Amino acid sequence: MADRIAAGSTANPFAFEPGESKLVMFHPLAKLVFLIAATSFAMHAPVGFLLALFVIGILPLLKLPRAAAGPFYSIVVLMLFATIVRGIFPGDGRIFDLATLPGSAVYGLRLFSIYIYSRLFYATTRVSEIGDWMTAGLRSLRKIACRREAKDNPTSRLNQESTYYRPVSMDISLDPGMFVSLILLFLPRIFNMYRRVAEAGEMRGISISKKNFRRAFLMLGQLISMGLLQSWRISMAMELRGYSPYRSIRLSRFKKQDGILLGLSAIMFLL
Repeated sequence: MADRIAAGSTANPFAFEPGESKLVMFHPLAKLVFLIAATSFAMHAPVGFLLALFVIGILPLLKLPRAAAGPFYSIVVLMLFATIVRGIFPGDGRIFDLATLPGSAVYGLRLFSIYIYSRLFYATTRVSEIGDWMTAGLRSLRKIACRREAKDNPTSRLNQESTYYRPVSMDISLDPGMFVSLILLFLPRIFNMYRRVAEAGEMRGISISKKNFRRAFLMLGQLISMGLLQSWRISMAMELRGYSPYRSIRLSRFKKQDGILLGLSAIMFLL
């Protein structure tokens, strides 16, 4: 059991793995833009471009630690479900239309491509850095707005500067990066919670190999409970550590390779 639990540390395909790939050197914002472009391109691209996108994504994925079969199993189940829905009762008296299989296979390839690029993004990116850039951007806009208002009304310049630089509110909306970080971290945390629930069930004698609706319903209930508990723990931890929307932020700089990645993203959006 100890060996199985130790091996479970790599079961989360969306966990950050520093130093495992050269993709870590790219800027987080550039990778986020590329992820959005790649997923959009995967859902709309012709089959030839889709195959090229799949091959380009699978090569760096092979250099990462082997992911668990769980996510692949879920995608296969989704593919089979889509195949049945697309082909059943075509309306001409048949029960299933075999002509829908190629379309279902292409749809499955699109899902695999999205999973690959999502896996690469999460495994090589600290999502908190993306949130930091969003908060820094909002602060810059607020600073520009304060300067313009002070320029139009010089008598209120001192008040405007003090309003910007001195915390007068603890409104978390002044720190949108924190929201984005928590949202982007939702997926890897869900996988961690699922692994913990599965291991707890196995240690209590619940057979993992026997997949049935009752067991799935119980696990879903536990995931919801753990999700609510995790949210409460995060809020308490932020409060105990004196969280402030005016927190200090260190921003990483853009490099030349980030410009190349953004250029590729623009090309995919155009295509």
